[in-house]
Amino acid sequence: MKTLKLFVTGLCLVGTTLLVAETLPTAGPLPFNTYDKDNNQVITKKEFDAIKAQRMTQKFQDGRLMKNAGNSPTFLDIDTNVDGMITKEELTNHQQKRFNQRINQQNNMKKGMGQGRNQ
Repeated sequence: MKTLKLFVTGLCLVGTTLLVAETLPTAGPLPFNTYDKDNNQVITKKEFDAIKAQRMTQKFQDGRLMKNAGNSPTFLDIDTNVDGMITKEELTNHQQKRFNQRINQQNNMKKGMGQGRNQ
């Protein structure tokens, strides 16, 4: 019995190490299947929060700046119909919206519409 407990504990440790060892991209949007770990075609809050935490930890360990970390999207920002699940369509729409916001912000900065010393 003791051997079985040790074996199961060892498997759990190996499994946890393998999950943590997955390297996520530190910039840019993540694909849907990165979040959807159980492949059921929806992202749960638990899956979303786990990947978000893993990405933040990875950025910190890589010594990357954590600016705007407080502005990162929440589960509810993406789950637009508030059903407790993020679909591929909801994630894609959210990512496209954020991309467009960044492009517009960059264009405004180029036109001199950003915050500068004259404002």
